[in-house]
Amino acid sequence: SLILPLIHDDIEFFSPAIFAPKRGKTVVYELLSVVFDVLEGYRVTDTWTKGSEVLFEFEARVGKYTLQGIDRFRLDDDGRVVQMKVWIRPLTGLKELARRVSQRGLADQLADHGAVGRILMRARIRVLMLRKAFAEGLR
Repeated sequence: SLILPLIHDDIEFFSPAIFAPKRGKTVVYELLSVVFDVLEGYRVTDTWTKGSEVLFEFEARVGKYTLQGIDRFRLDDDGRVVQMKVWIRPLTGLKELARRVSQRGLADQLADHGAVGRILMRARIRVLMLRKAFAEGLR
């Protein structure tokens, strides 16, 4: 990919949908690949630079939602991205994006496993869904 050389090996990625940052070139690249497969019509509407930071204001679509957001990049002395932070609105659109990325990631994981692995993963997912439904029922 064209962006891979621009990503530092120890990149730190902050997502609006995940509490803990993701770290490492491979992990971040794979996540961004799924995100950009899910997003439609991503376009940068404005840019800002200040020292070693670059900000992109963007618009994109996911399903019936139009998203607006900011991508904030911090660069090293060689111009590679060492940190990326993303903000997205509206919340309903962010939730839909997170749902689709999660589904896509799950589908990819299932494709990488044999029949027994797929059965075990589906069972784990059902247990997690039951736990969530049970916890929500107690509220």
